[in-house]
Amino acid sequence: MSTELKVRRAPWLLFLTIAGLAGVSTHAMAQSPHPAPSGLVIPLPFSGPDPSPAAEPSPSSLPKARAVKRAAPRTEYASLPPNGQMSDPVTTGSLPSAGNFGSASSTGFASLVAKGTIALRASTPTNCLPGDLREVVADIASRFGPVSIQSTHRSPSRNRRAGGARHSLHLACRAMDFRIKARARGVMAYLRARAEVGGLKIYRNGIIHIDNGQRRTW
Repeated sequence: MSTELKVRRAPWLLFLTIAGLAGVSTHAMAQSPHPAPSGLVIPLPFSGPDPSPAAEPSPSSLPKARAVKRAAPRTEYASLPPNGQMSDPVTTGSLPSAGNFGSASSTGFASLVAKGTIALRASTPTNCLPGDLREVVADIASRFGPVSIQSTHRSPSRNRRAGGARHSLHLACRAMDFRIKARARGVMAYLRARAEVGGLKIYRNGIIHIDNGQRRTW
């Protein structure tokens, strides 16, 4: 083959080669499941889950532990003097002095204790009680039968354990809790008629409370 013929065929061979390569590329693009984008590509907003690491929950979103509720002590007195008067000795009183005891009531009370008509617990001092309350209990024992005294003076710690009020008159030995086997209705009616009795209450367990504070029931 002459040199002139080779020079004439060279452009045609180059054209055929380029056309063949273009056909292969077009065929490959048609077979690809993800064809390359053409023209202007516009990004779309991503609506799926945030691929960034999850943020730590804030303390306010964490479940709060349930607070343990403690049963509040039962309030024993419904109507006491205002807090401003609770430190006034005239209002609250202190431990009664010996001069407040009537000799007749003291003797009658002590006599009934000696006979067993009035039963005392080891933790119930009675020498600190006002004479009028001891006289009332002595009269109750004489009229209605044996009396068992359950509580008189209390220390602050014992008063809290008993569920007493913060300014309970038991703290000043001005209150008494007792039991009696007689019918409660008659005993309560008698106690309401006694002017010496200020606070008067009968509990569900049968214990009767009396004190020489303000006249009240609850």
